Amino acid sequence: MLRNKAMHCVTPNFTGGSELSKPRWITRRSATALACITLASGGVLIQQASAAPAGIDAYYAQTGWATLHGDAGNRKTVPVSPSDQYQSTWSGLDNASVLTAPVIGPDGTTYVTTGLAPGQSNLYAYAPDGKLKWKSAEWQNSDDFDSCAVLQSPLVARNGDLYVSDCNQLWAFHPNGQVKWKVALPDASPGSPWQEGTRATPFRPLVTAQFLADGSVMGITTWNKVVVVDPDTGALRAPVTQLPATASLPADQPKPPTLLGSGLLDPELTIPTWELFWGGTMPQANTPSVSNKTGRIFAVSSDTTQGYVYGIDYVPGTGGSLGTIALAFSAAVGSGSSSSPTISTDGNAVYVTDNAGILYAAGTDDGSVRCSVDADSKGGSPTAGPDGNIYLLGDQGTSMTSYNSQCQQRWSADFSALAKEVLPISPTVGEPTWIVGGPPTLTNDGLLAPISLGYHVPLGPNAAPFVATDFRLAKIDPATGSIEKVLAPQSGESDGFTVPNTLNRLIVVGYGAIGTSSIEPARSAIDPRLPEGHKMPPLRGGIEAFLPIGSPGVGSSGVGSSGSIGSSDSASVGSVFGS
Repeated sequence: MLRNKAMHCVTPNFTGGSELSKPRWITRRSATALACITLASGGVLIQQASAAPAGIDAYYAQTGWATLHGDAGNRKTVPVSPSDQYQSTWSGLDNASVLTAPVIGPDGTTYVTTGLAPGQSNLYAYAPDGKLKWKSAEWQNSDDFDSCAVLQSPLVARNGDLYVSDCNQLWAFHPNGQVKWKVALPDASPGSPWQEGTRATPFRPLVTAQFLADGSVMGITTWNKVVVVDPDTGALRAPVTQLPATASLPADQPKPPTLLGSGLLDPELTIPTWELFWGGTMPQANTPSVSNKTGRIFAVSSDTTQGYVYGIDYVPGTGGSLGTIALAFSAAVGSGSSSSPTISTDGNAVYVTDNAGILYAAGTDDGSVRCSVDADSKGGSPTAGPDGNIYLLGDQGTSMTSYNSQCQQRWSADFSALAKEVLPISPTVGEPTWIVGGPPTLTNDGLLAPISLGYHVPLGPNAAPFVATDFRLAKIDPATGSIEKVLAPQSGESDGFTVPNTLNRLIVVGYGAIGTSSIEPARSAIDPRLPEGHKMPPLRGGIEAFLPIGSPGVGSSGVGSSGSIGSSDSASVGSVFGS
């Protein structure tokens, strides 16, 4: 049952602590009547829609970003109009890598997952002014909320409840952090790695859940098992169903030895995380999407030779009986895909990319491939606009391109001018260059994307890694791919998502430190070769929140000066749930 809370200002009781010539972008989540309040805690403007949308979208928190890719279709589209200039207003969790998207609850709370080692917490709730509201209990074993939380974003319901898995369990939380329920996830396929008893917990997480047409919570484990549960109790609403692919080839990209070290990530999780990001070893490394038009589920999997787009139909049970899960189609694509499927706004096509960089548009009715093109987009989940155009990153962020619904390229962006504006030409490392740190987010007025600026630094024969030194949040014209505005400098290396929302003017970004941690041992050799004022950044993770310059409510996170959870929190913020 959906619960539509009346909008009001409260102090929660937590235990412990455009120009006319530009195209206008309208999504199916366009705001209706909006009411506004100002939070007493900091003056951050909160808006709340007064009418629920139809279909599956009605189950999601009406915030614009309630799951990993924003919505059920994985479109990464939010109906907001960004300002021209922003400033950093608060940050947190510098000591923890954030690899997925922060998500926004119906009261404006930002929820973020981490992958910290035993003895630490891995789910955090921040008020719009940056105050830490609560965090999960410090975990110790497989019964607790563990480090696999970092591999997904919470799914936020319209009533504010959260659904998120760890390595071996699916958890539900109330918005105050209290546990609603937790249930065990199905075992991995026989012979799967990372299940041995020497690990703190067996590895069989979901890759972010979604809602279905009857309000059920659905997810697919990394070993390709479809799980559908009752949102109120966690009880199964259909038998656990194994999809055909059960194993994939290991990632062909070698893991850097110092990847996400220095405490940024649970060391036990670094290899599975690397494999998941590249779509290796495990057959399922993606967030499924669900059609608001038909209720059909779409997933992308890979076995040792081939990738597949699956159309999956769920039929609810009647009279107390379990529902059914059936494979509607299986369409072949390239192998090793780590692209989450994105559904077009009209619901007629699903877009995926494979590890060869090929973009596919498949029909949602039968899976037939309508068009494909070499887009050099390995493992990049497309962003889909309401006009049928899509936007995606190239291999490791080295390009950003746009295609129409017939897979014809519209533009390929070049941000060299920004790199040369911010960074000097160096006599030792040459001209500056750029990468895009995460998938673009489409708004009413343009695309938002984090751009990392830096240099290729020679370190030996055939070794000249990209070293990011400066970071900018930019608004990009969706018609041309050119930068319209640099909205703000960022203090860290974004490896994920740029998250605006429809409730307030905050933009929240996550910092993963994948690149910086990978080359950290070479810092002493790299920094002397870089220009003054543009050295390697400190090794940091966490999140950073931005508000338009001049906005009220520019707050303090209540975290330590480094942005890590400090002693000031422990006196007022408790771990509000246990095992």
